[in-house]
Amino acid sequence: MAAEQRLSQVLTKKLGYYVPISEIGYETIWFMKDEVDNKLIPPQIIEHLAQPIIANSASFTDADGNYYLVIIIEIGLPEPYEVWLVNDEIVSDFLGDVD
Repeated sequence: MAAEQRLSQVLTKKLGYYVPISEIGYETIWFMKDEVDNKLIPPQIIEHLAQPIIANSASFTDADGNYYLVIIIEIGLPEPYEVWLVNDEIVSDFLGDVD
């Protein structure tokens, strides 16, 4: 699933209103393993991947100014690795019962 679709899906459930894909920013990120903040992506998640590592990200700012960001990395498993941030802070349990 594309990052912008995933962000729309999750935020629509979390916020209680539809978040249109047209209002979501999107970016593809290329990086080397030594460029990663270990708090953002633990080394064991990406240690087996070839470099450069490619991640997709999507972001949305709501009417209250809250900034939501998801970073998605394909790691060779059925489900990709996702990092969720709200206002630039990692929220490890962001999905809660949304999935």
